[in-house]
Amino acid sequence: MTTTLTPANPTLAEAPATDPGDGPRARRVVFPLGWLRGIAALAVVTFHAYQHNRSGADSAWPWSGAAHQAMLGTDLFVDMFFVLSGLVLWLPVVRSAIDGERGRPGRVLLYRRMARLVPLYATVVLVVWAVTNPVWPGHWQDLVLHLTFTHVYSDTYIFWTDGPAWSLAVEFHFYLLMALAVPVVNAAARRTSSRAGRIAVVSALPVLSAVVGVAYLLWATVLTSQSPENWSIWFSPLSRGADFGLGMGLAVLSAAGLRLSGRVRATAALVGTAALAALVMTRPISTTGEWWHPLYAAAITVALASVVLHDGPWPAWLDWKPLVWIGTLGYGVYLIHEPVMRFLDWLGLLPDARPGAWFLVSAVVVALPTLAVAWVSSRTVEAAGLRLLSMIDRDGRPRDYYAHLSEDEGAAAVSPGRPVKPALVRGQTP
Repeated sequence: MTTTLTPANPTLAEAPATDPGDGPRARRVVFPLGWLRGIAALAVVTFHAYQHNRSGADSAWPWSGAAHQAMLGTDLFVDMFFVLSGLVLWLPVVRSAIDGERGRPGRVLLYRRMARLVPLYATVVLVVWAVTNPVWPGHWQDLVLHLTFTHVYSDTYIFWTDGPAWSLAVEFHFYLLMALAVPVVNAAARRTSSRAGRIAVVSALPVLSAVVGVAYLLWATVLTSQSPENWSIWFSPLSRGADFGLGMGLAVLSAAGLRLSGRVRATAALVGTAALAALVMTRPISTTGEWWHPLYAAAITVALASVVLHDGPWPAWLDWKPLVWIGTLGYGVYLIHEPVMRFLDWLGLLPDARPGAWFLVSAVVVALPTLAVAWVSSRTVEAAGLRLLSMIDRDGRPRDYYAHLSEDEGAAAVSPGRPVKPALVRGQTP
């Protein structure tokens, strides 16, 4: 059973696609990719437990050799988050533009993402910052930068308060970019008579994002040789431009109607997965892996094509409910697990740092309360934010809660024998 993509949970990566044979009102299919977010969330928790278990005067990692190389490669799941976000956010924009339908305004995309992200993000940032800054004014610069999603531009504060929050700031930059691009794309698509021309229009931003991302890395590595400790360089929005561009490009291919045969899909899944494994095991440990991130994203895109460029049915294991459920809590798990880990360590509930596989115990000890808190958040903080969406209509305008009264009056006007209900105005009781 698949979970339908909703505005409340667009980063589940379970996005509706269009059956190319049915025209603009095509049957919507659902991509079973929520399990990937579940795996990614657990992998990130496990890596941070691994990182937390560095020990000795030289902060030695728990493992060495190939096992250590594999653990360092788990940061590919962050690139996966970015690819999936590009896919699921750009897909509805592309679909409506290619089919010649009137798309939603860009502000709606931004409203929906802010309703999903900002309440949880702001709550975590405010709570963690207040606890770790008990004496006023504390590091107020850190708070301001985090609340404005600009801490990614500070080498000092980028990983403060909540380390994983840097990736949410990167995502927010691309949400804003897409929202600003939507009216331009919609206007250009309306002026384009051919379907091929509309496909070219919606491909412009994905191509631009990828090209700018690669150019930025060339500037940082070849033209200027930036220091590995310039965190704001290596974790900036521009450094992940290729990730989003590739995800958006996959959305274009899907909406344009490209579908792969079973044999080609199997090959794509095998090639993409094998490429990821090869990249992980050959990545130089001594660097930040700047070029490995777009390569990870490319391999992930190839593997995802085996699912996205297909209308189903898919293997049942892709909808394994435990992983899909964890995937629905992805944002919560990602934001909450580090503060939970720090709190448990302060209470002395985590195993002492030591070599070996003890970090797996830490990962389980951290994951269980993290999932519980993330579930509570999904029913409270995040749910409250999503209720705000009911205040706007499809076009992002304030919702008219009394539209049905106007409809009743109009119906009465054409039906002389029907009594007219008195109209209500806001603030007036019947």
